[in-house]
Amino acid sequence: LYANAPISQKLKEEFYPTLQKQLSGLSQKESVERLLNWVQTAFVYEYDDKVWGYDRAFFPDETLYYPYCDCEDRSILFTRIVRDLLGLKCILVYYPGHLAAAVCFSEAVKGDFIMLQGKHYTICDPTYINAPVGMTMPKMNNNKATVILLD
Repeated sequence: LYANAPISQKLKEEFYPTLQKQLSGLSQKESVERLLNWVQTAFVYEYDDKVWGYDRAFFPDETLYYPYCDCEDRSILFTRIVRDLLGLKCILVYYPGHLAAAVCFSEAVKGDFIMLQGKHYTICDPTYINAPVGMTMPKMNNNKATVILLD
């Protein structure tokens, strides 16, 4: 539900043109890496239990609003932006205690990946600071991960 929710029209109008300008002329991989690095570094990470007293997920707009977010919030925002701005399919990748994302590029991209329904989804972890496209966080096992399909 959260990951498939759209960003509000107001945010699209105010926020997306700036992002689109930053991606102009870049390849798919370069565009995704720029968005990934932005999501990795633009927000303060904090566990939901510490901030809210319980685990909760944010809609994309909420991640941009609240001062703290965690792995699922960043993954939800990242996949929403990639789908909206680049038109690429994304999945969420659940490891016990952690949520990341993966992107289905239409061009060849090296790195860690998950095969799903005959498609190659390259890992993109919005919480693994400065990790490039294709790098899985240490101790996470892509062979045992649960995949969450997105619209």
